[in-house]
Amino acid sequence: MWPFALGTGAAWLYFNESESGGQAQTNCSYLAPASTDVLAAAAGSYLGWYGTKNNAHVVSFIGATVLTIHALQWWHHKQNKS
Repeated sequence: MWPFALGTGAAWLYFNESESGGQAQTNCSYLAPASTDVLAAAAGSYLGWYGTKNNAHVVSFIGATVLTIHALQWWHHKQNKS
């Protein structure tokens, strides 16, 4: 479970760092439809589950980062626009 927690923390730090810089408004991923974030979160959840179940630490880490980044993008940029 520690790779999932580490991936979540790394993604949170990455997201906050990218938001604090001056380039937050030029990030084109915010222009993608909310369905992109939903599908990416579903894929990240699956990878996190699969990696945790099969003791595949890298897969779990990647799944957690994908899930967290897309959840944060949706929460901060798209929840009121859907």
